[in-house]
Amino acid sequence: MKTIFFSMLLLLQAAHATAGGAEPELRVCSLTLAPQTMEDADGRPAGYAVEILRHVAAALRWRIRIDYMPWARVASETRAGRCDMAMTVLYFKDYAEYMLFPRESILDQKNVLVVRRDSRIKYDGDLEKFMRRRSIGLYADKRVNDEFEQLRHASWARVDTVATAALNMRKLLVKRFDAIVENDLNIIHEMRKLGRLDDVEILSPPLSVTPAYIVFAHKPESEARARQYDQALASFKKTAKFKTLTSQYLPETAVAD
Repeated sequence: MKTIFFSMLLLLQAAHATAGGAEPELRVCSLTLAPQTMEDADGRPAGYAVEILRHVAAALRWRIRIDYMPWARVASETRAGRCDMAMTVLYFKDYAEYMLFPRESILDQKNVLVVRRDSRIKYDGDLEKFMRRRSIGLYADKRVNDEFEQLRHASWARVDTVATAALNMRKLLVKRFDAIVENDLNIIHEMRKLGRLDDVEILSPPLSVTPAYIVFAHKPESEARARQYDQALASFKKTAKFKTLTSQYLPETAVAD
């Protein structure tokens, strides 16, 4: 009888320890999109969004693992629940079907038209007129807004889709098309790294200015995690460390004092 009692007691203690133990490791899936998400010189995850998530995760005592992969796989892994979180994501209705968007965004992402500076091409805000006159380069899975999505599928549109953002930029530099669509932070980061920032011009106005998020897969525990995340991120945004990160990674849009 005592043996049965002590066996049951040990089982209850083990169950209690598991329930009260550390959170399971959260798998975060991401494409590489500098300076938000990228690899450092040693091949480790780095970037603005990565640093923000690490600070929030530390405050919440979450253990995270960041895996880089193409966007199509990020989407499929998140839909299947094999990723607990994904970054960085713009809000679209079809994404919201399998991604839980928190309240707090990490930045406002600008999608812009970029041309070679020597082309002297201008943009007055009429996207259809621009696209009827100019050829556009776009990397696979790039989403901008509903207007662009509609125009790019028009019979007259000249849109060349390539595999990666880096290839899209290289093709622009060698005059394979007139303009590319890119987010302004990525084009500044990559062209500066190539020493070619002065060779391109970012046209105004932007095509879209959209909040970018770190999102959660639709799982039973995700709603509670998203609430915790929102509180922790809102608190972190008030700190000097957040301003320092913004100045480090996004100098063109640094937070004012």
